[in-house]
Amino acid sequence: MTKRKTFKTAAYMKELMAKYYQEGKEAREKGIPVVWITAVAPVEIIYAAGLFPYYPENFGALAAARKVADKLSMAAEARGYAQDLCGYARCGIGDAYAEEHPVGEIVKPDLLFCCNTQCGSLSKWFEVASRFYNAPYFLLDSPQIGPEFDKLSKQYFLAQLKELISFLEEFTGKPFDYDRLKEVLRLSKEACRLWNEILDTAMLKPAPFGFFDASFHMAPIVTWRGTEEAVNYYRALKEEVDERIKEGITAIPEERYKVYFDHIPLWPKLRWFSDFFAEHHALVAVSQYTHSWAYSFDLDRPLESLAENYMGEFVNRCFDYRVQLKINFMKKYNCDGFVLFSNRSCKPNAFGLYDKRNIISKLTGLPGVVFEADMSDLRFFSESQVRAELEPFFEQLKSR
Repeated sequence: MTKRKTFKTAAYMKELMAKYYQEGKEAREKGIPVVWITAVAPVEIIYAAGLFPYYPENFGALAAARKVADKLSMAAEARGYAQDLCGYARCGIGDAYAEEHPVGEIVKPDLLFCCNTQCGSLSKWFEVASRFYNAPYFLLDSPQIGPEFDKLSKQYFLAQLKELISFLEEFTGKPFDYDRLKEVLRLSKEACRLWNEILDTAMLKPAPFGFFDASFHMAPIVTWRGTEEAVNYYRALKEEVDERIKEGITAIPEERYKVYFDHIPLWPKLRWFSDFFAEHHALVAVSQYTHSWAYSFDLDRPLESLAENYMGEFVNRCFDYRVQLKINFMKKYNCDGFVLFSNRSCKPNAFGLYDKRNIISKLTGLPGVVFEADMSDLRFFSESQVRAELEPFFEQLKSR
């Protein structure tokens, strides 16, 4: 198989993330409070308030990518935390108790801010961390949204955003700067626009960019969203992707099939999965996961727009809506089949996957497969089992 060409911006991304973690370590020394925040939360408010947002989920993903999530998880399990908890949570809790820190010590919070549109595990993890670090904790609660937004749910979420701002004003002793919020939203919107355009290049056949590329390049859209750093990075990445299109450089050699993948990648096996799909000439083109940060904000309605974007996160939607959203992605990207990852660390995303496979195949006629593993902990990964589950799927693609 022809060797794939490395992105030039990969070095830029590593430098940018090193800068992010360094700023996290130095924030407290500079008098900037560190706020633990969940990946799908209105970070724009935190940046506008002049605070430093730190993502412990990213810490868990980094530990997983470096294949030490099992060690950190066992440190948490030794304290009585169950193996069935989210792998990210076990990494964060384990590092808090551990004497050795294989990916660097997790940054201690001055404040914790959780939005529960992702799952219930995060809110409990942050509650435990709040007690451990003796730091105040704000929970932004969202009702689950059905096919359409309802007025009462919007009002409820919007009232909490205003309560959050009052909470931050009391914490910082400073009035909240709404003009600064609009500027942060402008930067966030621009970074998200660029990210969405990059993701959409996977619709080309052959494509210059795919899901495994997105999994590598997504860190800034999470951590730096709302800053010039994110905008500059995705401008550079977009320029490189456009160059690849002109030069005929493809994400995988001899692309024959496009596949939808649901949802979080297996971080410690990212390269293995990328090579495995490429060997079968299948490009994983799209996933709801990497599209989670393809927001679009209305700068004339800042708080309302924040509410609509973050409440509408797909994990916070009803079963039928999520099925249809997957189908919409498959049609848009002209997918030939779909792979659903039953992730033992992420129960909300693993819920109902076997039913979803049957429903989607019935409605689209596309072959689909479910495989089981864990996004971070290699104790729950079997290469032979995954191969046995996916090989028949690839045969189905060939027979179509």
